[in-house]
Amino acid sequence: MFSVAPPPFDAREPEFKAVVLAMPEDGMDLLSERDNTSHALLPIANKPMLWYVLQWLEQGGILDIIIVTTRESKTDIGSYIEVYEGLGRITVKGLDDVSGTADALRQVASLIKSNVVVVPCDLVVDVPAAHFIDLVRIKQPAFAAMFCEAMRSEGGGGSAKAKAREAPLCVGVDQPSSRLVLLQRMDGTSEDLALPMPLVRRFPSMALSDKMHDVHLYVLQRWVLSYIAANPKIESLQDDLLPLFVRAQSQRQLLESRDIRRHIPAPAARCTGAYGAGAQLGQPDRAAHGEPDAGDQLSVFAYVRRGGIVGRANQIPQYCDLNSIVSRMMTGARTASSAKLALQTQVGSDSLVGVSSQLGERCSVKRSVVGAHCVIGKDVKIVNSVIMDHVTIGDGVKLESCVVCKLASIGGNAQLKSCEVGASMTVPAGSNLKNTPVTEDTDTYFDDGGVYTEFA
Repeated sequence: MFSVAPPPFDAREPEFKAVVLAMPEDGMDLLSERDNTSHALLPIANKPMLWYVLQWLEQGGILDIIIVTTRESKTDIGSYIEVYEGLGRITVKGLDDVSGTADALRQVASLIKSNVVVVPCDLVVDVPAAHFIDLVRIKQPAFAAMFCEAMRSEGGGGSAKAKAREAPLCVGVDQPSSRLVLLQRMDGTSEDLALPMPLVRRFPSMALSDKMHDVHLYVLQRWVLSYIAANPKIESLQDDLLPLFVRAQSQRQLLESRDIRRHIPAPAARCTGAYGAGAQLGQPDRAAHGEPDAGDQLSVFAYVRRGGIVGRANQIPQYCDLNSIVSRMMTGARTASSAKLALQTQVGSDSLVGVSSQLGERCSVKRSVVGAHCVIGKDVKIVNSVIMDHVTIGDGVKLESCVVCKLASIGGNAQLKSCEVGASMTVPAGSNLKNTPVTEDTDTYFDDGGVYTEFA
């Protein structure tokens, strides 16, 4: 069988094109309902979470960007991109039916002629894009993925609990080459993991960890996109394609049985076309250094981040954690210049108040983010919470570990702990709620005393 060589490198094409996946997340349903906003536009420290991803890409010099979302969210995201101030050339593509991340790439493959950076819209990461991409240029893998340790939770998140934890993911990385050589879910009934002896012999310096999380940040060579397009049964990058490529590195029969070899470009073509013309200049001779992947046709690179800020806002607790972490790290004024704070109102150094918001006398805001155009009465206490735009809060209200969506209203003297209040919802005065979502989809009502009750 002859390898299929890619077309000659075209200097007019960008080295990388980014695909930002802005699809709904099941764990964020309470916050991204139709009346609130699209998942990608939910605020983190008073900026749409999509802003952080676009800035990260642009700072790494990746300016050709496709945002892939649903038909329903295309208008909202497109409207935001029209006012977004950035350097990127951004296209918003709305899809009707997407079965997974690989399927989303397959549907936009015709728009991509270069290597691909795939990133979720809800990722916040402090690893510079240029640093990550430069390592990919040096290693020149077919597939690169970032892994991180979970950040310690700040304890917010309202009533929503993180979804049931999947069995730990065992990640094995060959330390000399940073090559991902093992990716396997642990058996929930046992802490032991059986390792194939051929794998151990080939990679004696393999480091294993069950504390790593795949953050869904990937870099793919263009031929990998062609392989995805030709194999519609591959639906997910994380669950289908990445484990297959990891196994195929050591189980060479998979190169033929899964039709991978036919898509791998010839070695000469890879030298000039994989990561741009001249990408190999100054690259060390891998064979001379004895790296295990010298001369391989298929390699998977793992970037492992320990510590720092790497997280996804794909569940409400993580969304609240990122709001807290990012707001603490923001530079500049804690309170927008157009906001109005009455006497004896305190905004902590770990909190933010958005433009044109008004806070009454003796308010206290700690470890929280208050959005734009909010009207907050006097004697209000807000702790470890996220308040979105255009929210009205009456006098004497106490909020702890809550998320209040835009246009919501909370009556005077209400006390809420670990609650989510949906967009445009009203909480009656005097309500006393704990671990409670207040949305249109919740079978709830309030009696005359403002006490929350569930239907039987």
